[in-house]
Amino acid sequence: MPIITLTTDFGTKDHFVGAVKGAIYKELKEAIIVDISHQITPFSITEAAYIIKNSYQNFPKGSIHIIGVDSEISVENKPIAIQLDNQFFICCDNGIISMITSDIKPDKIVEITIQNPIENKFSVLDIFVKVACHIARGGKLEIIGKSISNIKELYEIQPKVNTEQNQIIGSIIYIDNFGNVISNISQNLFNTIGKGRDFEIIARNYIFTKIFKKYNEIVDFSMDSEKRQDDGKRLALFNSGHFLEIAMYRSNLKTVGGASSLLGLNYRDSITIRFLLDKKNDF
Repeated sequence: MPIITLTTDFGTKDHFVGAVKGAIYKELKEAIIVDISHQITPFSITEAAYIIKNSYQNFPKGSIHIIGVDSEISVENKPIAIQLDNQFFICCDNGIISMITSDIKPDKIVEITIQNPIENKFSVLDIFVKVACHIARGGKLEIIGKSISNIKELYEIQPKVNTEQNQIIGSIIYIDNFGNVISNISQNLFNTIGKGRDFEIIARNYIFTKIFKKYNEIVDFSMDSEKRQDDGKRLALFNSGHFLEIAMYRSNLKTVGGASSLLGLNYRDSITIRFLLDKKNDF
C-alpha cells in the first residue's frame, strides 16, 4: 500500500486534519498516512512549495502527496493531480508544484473532474482524499480527470540573474523553526553563475563573504569551550535542501532570537549575491 502524505495549513487545533485522516481510513483501512506538516503559514504557496520539494524525495516510489494549502477551489484555482518523479501530487493549480517542475518535467497532469469541484466546500476531504485512494488502489489518472499540458508557475520562487552586473537577485521564501531564513538561490545556480569567483552576499545591511559547509564550522574548536562565544554568530550556508540560508548559530527563538528577528529579515525580502571580477574564491 503506497504512503499517503499530508501537507496543509490547517494547524492542529481544529477538526480538519483528523477528518481527512478518518476519510482516508474509511476508504483504505490499511492506509499508511504520514504528516509532513500542518503548520504551513495560511495560504503561503511558497512555503508549502519549499516544504514539499525538500521532503518528497525521501519517500519511496509511488507515494501520494496531498497538499491542502490554498485549496479552496474556484475557476482560477482548479484541482489537479500530477505524476512526477515516480510519485503523485494532489493539490490546486496555484503554482505550488512549480518549485519541483522547474527541475523535473511531469509525466502526467490531469485536471480533476470526478465531480463538480467548484461546488465543494472542503476539497481536501471530499475530492483530494478520493483521488489519493483511487491512485493507491492502482487507478489511472485519466479516469479522474482530463489531461492538461501546463500548470501555473510561481515566478517569485525563481531568482533573477543579471549577467551584466554579475549578480543573482533572490528573495526569502521560507523562515524555519529556528528563525533561519532560506532564499530561493540554489547551490547549483550559485556555482553556475559564480564560477569560483569571490562574492558578497547582501542581506539588508549585512554582508557575508564566506559560505560555510555546516553550522558548527563557524566554531573554533581549538579554543576552550568555556571561552568560546559562538552562539548567536551569523553565517551563510547552503542547507540540506541546497538553498542559500542565513542563520544564527544555535539560535533560539524563545530566548535569543533567530536570524529573521535579529537581522530584520522577513519573507520576500531580497538577498543579492554580487560576484567580484578576476578573483578566485578560496572557500
